[in-house]
Amino acid sequence: MIVIKIFPLGEISAASSSGTIDSVSYSLFEPNSGCYTQRIYNTLVTRFEQQSMLTRKKALPFVTLSYQYDGIFTREFRQLEHFVEDLDDALTSFYAIAFDQGITPSSITNSGGDWVCAVDNTRRFSTVTNNKAYRAVVWDGLNWKEGIVTALVANTSITLDVDTNNYGNLSLANAQSGGIVYPLYEVYFSDNVLSNFKTGDYIKDTINTIKDGGYTWSGNITMIGKYKV
Repeated sequence: MIVIKIFPLGEISAASSSGTIDSVSYSLFEPNSGCYTQRIYNTLVTRFEQQSMLTRKKALPFVTLSYQYDGIFTREFRQLEHFVEDLDDALTSFYAIAFDQGITPSSITNSGGDWVCAVDNTRRFSTVTNNKAYRAVVWDGLNWKEGIVTALVANTSITLDVDTNNYGNLSLANAQSGGIVYPLYEVYFSDNVLSNFKTGDYIKDTINTIKDGGYTWSGNITMIGKYKV
């Protein structure tokens, strides 16, 4: 079984919607102030007289993801920090969910153990490894299931292999009743990714559970896609 690390969970395993880093268990949570996924083009443009232009593609387009956090608990920030330290900042690639590109499927059906998700927008996904989002996550807000995109019918459906590695423990019934399909991109962190985080209000341990005590934290995390989109 290959090692898959999803931010901010850590290493995922079969039949579990938790992840682990250094034997510490973590749960999935969204960036509470938003996620923005952007396609970046590498085109050189030279403008001449009479508004004529010379254009040239410098490199293939790639994707960036920005997770924005506002006043999260110290407990949550320590999870982000632990993940970043585990990967040595921008040194190692991992997977990140494009929360702003989630699609509610009109249906999810089982086909020989794979999940066929009926969606009307498939352009973010690919069946080709190392291209676009070739993996996806189905999440109902509590539990999730992850799989490789094995088949795609344009603007009709994507098929996910969710049973080979069995990552996550979202049931088919719960996926059908409330699951959202998200692209899962392979990415790197930008360098010194946590440097913009600042502390906010201080929460006394006596106000909430002891794990939620401490300063609140705000900032954003930028991730850069590894492959073309």
